[in-house]
Amino acid sequence: MTSYKIKTIVMSDGERLPMLIESNTGIPDYWITLYSITQLRSRGLAVKTIEQTLQHLKLLMFFLKNNYTEEINLEKRLEDAKLLSLSEVEILCDICKLHIEDLTKEYSSTNTQTNIKLNSLENFRNTSNTKNINTVDPKSTGHRIRSIKDYLVWLGNTFLSNVEDFGLKTLSLNDAIKTVKSTLEARIPKVQSSDPLSGKRSLSEEELKLLFSIIDKDSKKNPWKSSFAKTRNELIIFWLYEFGLRRGELLNIKMSDLNFQEETVSILRRPDDSDDSRTNQPVVKTQARKLAIPKNLLDLTYSYLFGIRESLPESVYHPYLFVADKSGLPMSLSALNKVFSELRKANPNLPQNFSPHILRHSWNDKFSKIMDAKNIPEEREKQIRSYLMGWSPTSNSAHTYTKRHIEEEANKVILEMSDNSIKAKKE
Repeated sequence: MTSYKIKTIVMSDGERLPMLIESNTGIPDYWITLYSITQLRSRGLAVKTIEQTLQHLKLLMFFLKNNYTEEINLEKRLEDAKLLSLSEVEILCDICKLHIEDLTKEYSSTNTQTNIKLNSLENFRNTSNTKNINTVDPKSTGHRIRSIKDYLVWLGNTFLSNVEDFGLKTLSLNDAIKTVKSTLEARIPKVQSSDPLSGKRSLSEEELKLLFSIIDKDSKKNPWKSSFAKTRNELIIFWLYEFGLRRGELLNIKMSDLNFQEETVSILRRPDDSDDSRTNQPVVKTQARKLAIPKNLLDLTYSYLFGIRESLPESVYHPYLFVADKSGLPMSLSALNKVFSELRKANPNLPQNFSPHILRHSWNDKFSKIMDAKNIPEEREKQIRSYLMGWSPTSNSAHTYTKRHIEEEANKVILEMSDNSIKAKKE
């Protein structure tokens, strides 16, 4: 089975270039690489966005290589003024509903592919060795189909532009491109707008108390063994909770961003930073800003910096605040995720979705309560929140949190009104 993986190349200037390569040979796919460079990278898209697109196109390549009749050679088809048939588009859209891990697992575990026909989602379910085949959500399916559609249209138009004589071949290829484009667009699932008020978004007061008791260095509930891990991870939680930072913002902080005299930290954008040795570079998606550091957090950070961080061997060779246990290299996104998975395992009373983003929501809830206590007008509240979160002044992101807080306050009023009515009736 031909399989593909994404490999990110770090250029000498620090720029990251994700590439889709064949696993066995290590050779990048020519047309997808050309598409990535000329259509994605040239538009200044974030590395994560390009990687996500390549993940979608990996599904396309899986379909082409493992089609139920024979391998599909798009280049040869386009030379013959053809692209994909309607039935093939249907199969491709079915594949976009599946987890690629399930697909590759089935094919790699089967000696002969004759037992598993990649000709429909239902057939795959029936012939699969895995009984419970999960599907991705409709929104993710839509993103995949759009990415594949954009690539196929680009590829078709690239071949169309190289046809020398305008004639039947040109008309046929143009029709083939339009057909694939329209049929793929028609199969993009319609997704209802998500309700920002639904679901558990932040920690309750009880959960916050539990969290702080777990990360205490002297707590028996603390899941970490080394003194360094306990100190660093406690500091990480405090930084995320006090500022509502994203993962990339936290791991992007350099020691030079800290001003101990002013008691401030600067959150700065550094795409493709040559100082950063991490292939999967944590990046700041929001606007640059300067934030005041609470005195207690400043003292803890100072003790960490000049107490244990500098004792790790590799920490002296880079400027990043948070470093990996034992080595002292810049802390990775996966290592940060592991901190939260270990916390979830340490105590099942923490939410199953506990993550840095949950603490970001907790910060916003705390901010709303403070603004209420100070009687800050709603418009002014949005402006302050937008600055502290790094959002554009015209962004609607602040409105999401304000709206949710208003709902909570409105529900409190309803309960109070109900209690008063029942009390009056009893009297």
